[in-house]
Amino acid sequence: MGCYVLTSMFHASIPSDTAAGLRRLILLPCRFAFIASEFLHGHDRTDRYFVHFRRLLEEAGIRFADSYVIDGRMTPQTAREAAACADVLWLSGGNTPRAFACLLEYGLDEVIRRHPGVIIGMSAGSINLARTAVCSLTCGHSRQEIYPGLGCVDITVEPHFKPDAVSEELLTLSRRIPLTGLCDEASIIVENGVPAYCGDVFSIVDGHVSRLHSSADNP
Repeated sequence: MGCYVLTSMFHASIPSDTAAGLRRLILLPCRFAFIASEFLHGHDRTDRYFVHFRRLLEEAGIRFADSYVIDGRMTPQTAREAAACADVLWLSGGNTPRAFACLLEYGLDEVIRRHPGVIIGMSAGSINLARTAVCSLTCGHSRQEIYPGLGCVDITVEPHFKPDAVSEELLTLSRRIPLTGLCDEASIIVENGVPAYCGDVFSIVDGHVSRLHSSADNP
């Protein structure tokens, strides 16, 4: 079983508590694979995000022996081999159901489930790592969708969460499925099934919202 890092968005830098957790978990220098959310289109956009987040990781003290993008420019077999030999996998943000479909199409779902390294999900990537993936209208999806995710963590994340503007949709959903609201700049590090929170993280359960962790609690 790997270690999982659920994130929403890092804009200008990776916060110090998350960065410290990554440095502790990742054996350096590492092989880093950036798995796109869209395999067949938007390669320029994928490459820009790859460069951006690789730079943020470098600034956080992560050194790379190698780094590369996994998308439709590889064959499915090459993509699976590239993911399997990486120390760190990054599951990108983007169109959540489409990203999940790409993983299934290339057979990367089983590689990710078996992977022993550090797996970082961002936004859509965090949603798809869950046992139950929820794509809400609140999060900007074109329609609400609920489907079995990769099953790597038992945390159903609502990325880009805004605690001062909780939608009725999320409160209603939370009566069926416990949700975890993950604000931008926050993260959840899951080791051996146990979550540790960094930044602003909220529980949304049975129509009620409560704070799990505050950025003010960060060291």
